[in-house]
Amino acid sequence: MKIIHIVWSFRFGGIETMLVNIINEQLKLNNDVHLIIIEDSAVEPTLLKSFDERIKIHYGHRKEKGNLIFPVLRLNLLLLKLNPNVIHIHSSSMYRIIMVPWLKKVVNSTLHALPNTVNTVAIKNVPQVFAISESVSNSLKNKYGVDSIVNPNGIYPENIKKKVNYNNIFQIVQVSRLQHENKGQHILLEAAAILKQRGYKNFRITFIGDGESRSFLENKVKTLNLGGYVEFLGKKEQTYIFEHLCDYDLFVQPSIHEGFGLTIAEAMAAKLPVIVSSGQGPEEVIDYGKYGYVFENGNPSECANKIEIFLKHENNPFQIEEAYRRVLDLYDIKVTVNTYMNKYLRRI
Repeated sequence: MKIIHIVWSFRFGGIETMLVNIINEQLKLNNDVHLIIIEDSAVEPTLLKSFDERIKIHYGHRKEKGNLIFPVLRLNLLLLKLNPNVIHIHSSSMYRIIMVPWLKKVVNSTLHALPNTVNTVAIKNVPQVFAISESVSNSLKNKYGVDSIVNPNGIYPENIKKKVNYNNIFQIVQVSRLQHENKGQHILLEAAAILKQRGYKNFRITFIGDGESRSFLENKVKTLNLGGYVEFLGKKEQTYIFEHLCDYDLFVQPSIHEGFGLTIAEAMAAKLPVIVSSGQGPEEVIDYGKYGYVFENGNPSECANKIEIFLKHENNPFQIEEAYRRVLDLYDIKVTVNTYMNKYLRRI
């Protein structure tokens, strides 16, 4: 099967990392897989190195946010030349720049986040839509009347080092883009300040990731007098994260808006206990508290209460192994890709 994935850009992020894994797995199944990047100036080289050498990468040669006329022409000529069985776009707005009628019929799109006016452009016209979680799918249906196929993002559990030893100082980790309006890192910092006020000093928090909120969060550390309790490691490659998640004792995802939460599944695969915020994708990943702990979305005190369970050694130790088995059953990349392949066949 000839499959073409199309993205606007290919910078470091959860969607891009996930797409590397999906494409590599599709190649293992002996498909002819291509990736078209419209804005070739917006590319993370380290991600490109992660691809199987059989991937065929093409560029639209659009300057970032520049004129689309010539890139669109190049895209459609390339699509005609390649004659794909499947086109998989990772932003529904791309449907509008595929001009050839018969090519439009083989388009699939994945909604990678909770729906809004930006990420649902033209989505009603896309022949087949995937959603990365039940939360995303339900929201898409309720807000825009669009049906979708739920296909959770996947990981390679076997590539993630498993936790064996525990630390003398309790180590908490959070992995995501530093964008506190959505990811809620400030809530975790406020929870840490509450724990410190309660007399707990034997814990540390590490943030892995970078983004526009880093200065805000670093200033908040100073304001909350958390110097020595918090560390910012910055952006790290996937291989580093898979090797070092096991160095921590607890994973906390305090997201305010989150469609799925791939890093939660990664933490579960590393056999870390997890705490997540309520109401959206992260809570779904842990089956609403069955495979982890949930605190009220946006509530630092509730977040602190859940962390305190671990500091007092009152958490359920059996939950960790059960969560690991859930990852193997639902969030293995092979399961994700098999679902895509089976659903593609319906459109051919």
